[in-house]
Amino acid sequence: MSDEWIDVSKKQDGGVKKKILQAAPESAEGPPPEGYEVTAHYTGTLAKDGSKFDSSLDRGVPFKFTIGQGMVIRGWDEGFASMKVGEKAMLEITPEYGYGDGGSPPKIPPNATLHFEVELLGFNEKQKEKWEMTPEERLVRAKKLKTEGTDLFQQKKFSEAVSKYEDAANYSVDEGISGNAVPEEERELYVSCWSNAAMCYIKTKDWPEAVRASSSVLEIDSEAKNVKALYRRGLARMNMGLLKEAKADLMAAYEVDENSKDIRKALAQLKEAIVENKKREKAAFGGFLGKVDMYGDKKGLIVPNAKGDNPHVYFQIKHGDEDLGRIVMQLYKDITPTTAENFRLLCTGEKGEGKMGKPLHYKGCTFHRIIKDFMLQGGDFTNGDGTGGEAALPAVQKDENFSIKHTKEGLLSMANSGPNTNGSQFFITCRDTPHLDGKHVVFGHVVEGLDIVRKMENVKTGASDKPDVDVIIADCGEMPSDYKP
Repeated sequence: MSDEWIDVSKKQDGGVKKKILQAAPESAEGPPPEGYEVTAHYTGTLAKDGSKFDSSLDRGVPFKFTIGQGMVIRGWDEGFASMKVGEKAMLEITPEYGYGDGGSPPKIPPNATLHFEVELLGFNEKQKEKWEMTPEERLVRAKKLKTEGTDLFQQKKFSEAVSKYEDAANYSVDEGISGNAVPEEERELYVSCWSNAAMCYIKTKDWPEAVRASSSVLEIDSEAKNVKALYRRGLARMNMGLLKEAKADLMAAYEVDENSKDIRKALAQLKEAIVENKKREKAAFGGFLGKVDMYGDKKGLIVPNAKGDNPHVYFQIKHGDEDLGRIVMQLYKDITPTTAENFRLLCTGEKGEGKMGKPLHYKGCTFHRIIKDFMLQGGDFTNGDGTGGEAALPAVQKDENFSIKHTKEGLLSMANSGPNTNGSQFFITCRDTPHLDGKHVVFGHVVEGLDIVRKMENVKTGASDKPDVDVIIADCGEMPSDYKP
């Protein structure tokens, strides 16, 4: 550690001074050349009183920027250009090299001298963006990503591998190209990457994503009989309870390769699943009238809204700038009172701000995941990507009951990451989804606007089933008490 301030500004005018807190190792790389991507940690304070205004350490995520490109304040560009990897230093930056006479309200006042305690973690030559690459450069990048994915797959790091495979598939073609538009010379690489991605999703039992990845292969006419893609999509559909669709895929795969042990095993499992499904249907509906005892102690069917006083809420849906219309939903207050009330409160926003500093309100929230013929998922109003959200009622975290099954389209059900992990995220079914029974709490259904649900179901989606153009809850609230669907 040194107490000496060194002027590291290009003009040597004292605009950027550095004090080394921890010297870099002797063999350390650096300084980073202009145009390279720098990775660093920092904590920023005001020189006059030491008050902290920002820190990457508080967020737990290193900061990245391209040096010498004007992406950051001038003092950072010139300060980091004097450092080596592993070095920790204090930078003193005058207003002329910082935020000037305007400051950066509300935390940085005008004409403020700043201190940044920084650590250079590393630097790399910045990769070209896809749109900057020639077709040859794209293919080189795609092949490299595929190789990295295969290495990760062999290490059984399936979640990391699938990201590499999907990136490789996307780099192998021009932006927005898929299906029959994939050029012949790029098709083999594109198909193998999506096929490998499907295998990764099978390994992690992410069945909807396995269907999506396999379909990316099968939507190409020349790959309609791709046996691996048919088998993997059939296996995924079977595990989703989509038995009819699974049978079509697996039989098509069997016609191509009737000697495959994997396909024959899957068909045997499918046959058992169909038999079990028929047994369940018979148990549920066979001799139904004879099982309902109006005068005995046995319970009959659970019928929502028997008293006619369940609340109704609405979503006003937009797809980009297009107003799709209104969806009205009945909430099963009589069957799932806590879950229904949690959802109602999030529709009205009457609870105000949550612990995360965001309004407990669905207004402005997106449907971050839409899978055709399966479901529409939303409710993450904190992060918008399925990793966040917050309950209006903490008690909703516990699975209330599984009395209502996923028997049709238009049902409202809680999204979760496992037992008793409910919050604000939910999904609307696009069909019957029996594989979700006993895992997700059904708490309502769409009474008006199923046509809107179907429009949402058919929007174009990209990676992670996120709509290419945001599907937004533009407004929401509770319907009048005298509302009748």
